[in-house]
Amino acid sequence: MKHPITTESRAGTFLVGLLRGLDAQLDAIMRRVLDASDPEAIHDLRVNIRKVRTILKVARAIFGRRHTDHARAAFTVLHRATGALRDEEVFRETMGRLGVKGALFQAYMRRRAARERRLRRATIDLVRGGALDRARRLLGALLTVPAKPSRDPEVGEFARRVVLAARRRVERHRDVDVGDAFGLHELRIMYKELRYPCELLAPVLPKDLSILAGPSATFQSRLGDIHDVDMALLGIARARSLDPALEATLLRALSALRRKKVAAFAADRSPAAVATRPTARSARVRVKRSGASGSGKSRPAGSRRR
Repeated sequence: MKHPITTESRAGTFLVGLLRGLDAQLDAIMRRVLDASDPEAIHDLRVNIRKVRTILKVARAIFGRRHTDHARAAFTVLHRATGALRDEEVFRETMGRLGVKGALFQAYMRRRAARERRLRRATIDLVRGGALDRARRLLGALLTVPAKPSRDPEVGEFARRVVLAARRRVERHRDVDVGDAFGLHELRIMYKELRYPCELLAPVLPKDLSILAGPSATFQSRLGDIHDVDMALLGIARARSLDPALEATLLRALSALRRKKVAAFAADRSPAAVATRPTARSARVRVKRSGASGSGKSRPAGSRRR
């Protein structure tokens, strides 16, 4: 005997509750950002926004493409605007792992610290100026409009379809060459777009799909470690008036760190790769300079993978 499909079992109802929960979390996060003393506040803001954007992306067919994209675009503006600050935070953390000493290095890091302070002030001003409030108002308005029954599937069917599509995208790109910095970053984004639905839709997913959240988080973290180093390499290559000897020292240290991170990723991707060191060819970074900023898919998203 088939069970009747009720309003509560529809995808639209589930997604409205999910998005309202994520929106409610923004109140506390916004207070932490404005306080400016919490080093994790910007990271947590970006994670929350990424989750909202991920759910809105898969909900377009349910809530309507035009209105959903309008709300999502408002969150994207804020996500990109906070990216420069998060990039600088990650750069500082990455450089701190290198063990480089000396007056020249300390002077360079002081200049970077001044840049980080400027970016932090600009980010706080953006939040105070109402950018986040505007995005939240658009989201709230979107969630008050009921989905049309004809485009509102049963929630379990919807969740399975979302996760299976995300898994197919990962499978098509998972064998990217480890020397392709841009390709690895794209794969990291795909793992995020698999992980977040697995976590957020877990209550309505079968176990064999919700369990993919764990491996996705692992690979997202491994790829994020590599991406952090790739962006530091790019930052050093673009640095102006950097002492040549210091530049060479930093590039050597970052290249060694990248080889270590690549080896960890390769070990997870293939058990046979545990004892295999990256070749000189694969260790070279082919950074697509034009893709270092701009859209959310071509810029770094932070050092912690959550």
